[in-house]
Amino acid sequence: MDVELSRSEAALSDEEAALQTEIAKLEAVGAQLGERLASAKQLVAQASAAGVTDGALAGRLETVHVPALNASAAFAKASQARAAAIQARRDAHAQVKQQLTALKGQLTKLAQQFLADEQAAQQLLAKAQAQQKARAVAPPPPPPPAPPAMRPAASASAPTVTSRPKPEGKPFDGRESQRLQQRVRMQAAVDFGSDNNFFNGFSANISDGGLFVATVNLLKIGTQIDLNFSLPSGEKIQAQGVVRWVREVSDKHPDAFPGIGVQFTKLDDAAQAAIERFVSSREPMFYVEE
Repeated sequence: MDVELSRSEAALSDEEAALQTEIAKLEAVGAQLGERLASAKQLVAQASAAGVTDGALAGRLETVHVPALNASAAFAKASQARAAAIQARRDAHAQVKQQLTALKGQLTKLAQQFLADEQAAQQLLAKAQAQQKARAVAPPPPPPPAPPAMRPAASASAPTVTSRPKPEGKPFDGRESQRLQQRVRMQAAVDFGSDNNFFNGFSANISDGGLFVATVNLLKIGTQIDLNFSLPSGEKIQAQGVVRWVREVSDKHPDAFPGIGVQFTKLDDAAQAAIERFVSSREPMFYVEE
């Protein structure tokens, strides 16, 4: 529909331009005729002053008038309608922009929630896989204790003595310690408007800092993490890190999204160069570990 309106507006503009040209030509012809009429009236007046008169000619010249075109009223009405249409389109554009802003905020919030849910699902799967692996390598349970040997019946004079089996302790095989040290896998995406952002302290080297991951699934400080994230350039970054600080939900700062600060412990040169190119366009967060 907008295409058809644009074509109609272009055609009307061409037609209006042609009308204006024709109006200008006719107004010029009318002006010339008005000058000639005035000149003829002056000649008749001069002849009359000299004693030569022509009453019919003089009367006809007095009744003659040059017609004029009054197109301004029609064009003014059309201009008012066009101004109203332009204002209506501007109002519509403003409403659509407001809706776009609200939609962008909703989609951004939904994307952050999806990212948190994906990370939670990955952690859940990693936990299930770790449990399956632990069950696969666990030793078979010890056989049940042998039943006590049948003893001959005691005589009436000899009391019966029943010994209790000693309780057996469960051996510690170290798997619980391994589960406590298991790395958590996390994925994130970093762009110019996301809450996920890099941070560093007094050092300008980003490898001394890390990445703030906006998430509602907070991890404990000291948790080892295998971190995968992508930059707006499309580069995929793989790094290892450890949780150094946590930002929880705060009533004092309701706009600050909760998350964790992951300090890099392993970052190759190519990844560091890609991150430094990104932070040249978006300033990193400032954080100094106390």
